[in-house]
Amino acid sequence: MIAQNQRAFCLRARGPRHVCIRRNATVSSQVITTTTQENLNSVVAVEIDVEALQKRLEARAKAMIQLEEQEVASRTKVKFFLKQQVGLGESWKVVGRCPELGSMLPEVAPYMKWSNGDVWTYEAKIRPGNFEFKAVLRKPDGQYLWEDGKERILEVPFGEPADKEVQITDIKFM
Repeated sequence: MIAQNQRAFCLRARGPRHVCIRRNATVSSQVITTTTQENLNSVVAVEIDVEALQKRLEARAKAMIQLEEQEVASRTKVKFFLKQQVGLGESWKVVGRCPELGSMLPEVAPYMKWSNGDVWTYEAKIRPGNFEFKAVLRKPDGQYLWEDGKERILEVPFGEPADKEVQITDIKFM
């Protein structure tokens, strides 16, 4: 019988085995009971320390974040430049076939920053490889105008990271 301060649920595992998990509301552990239809008299209980599992999971997540930060630090810094006048409420985005440029999805691609003289810039640390990209104009109503023509190619060198500048010129729309 389960006390009022405990919660329980049962799962049917593969075959004739059932797994029941009972959690005590005041204790940070769970008791897992497994039974089989062949032998209902034999019950196995295993206590799992949920807090310890959560701490291990958190430690792994922090380690993965540190690895990603180290990898990003060793990437090439690419700075995109675009000199183009736009209307009120319009803005430019750089959309490319890499995660740093939105994976060709303008909704998640980064915005370029405007500065005096109608100069738009965007700077990112991008992984090595060859990537297609385009400049996309975001209209005030949320629509996107893609530049006409074939995709531009961004070549990020392998090896030692360096700074790279990309000028986006001759933008035409369909």
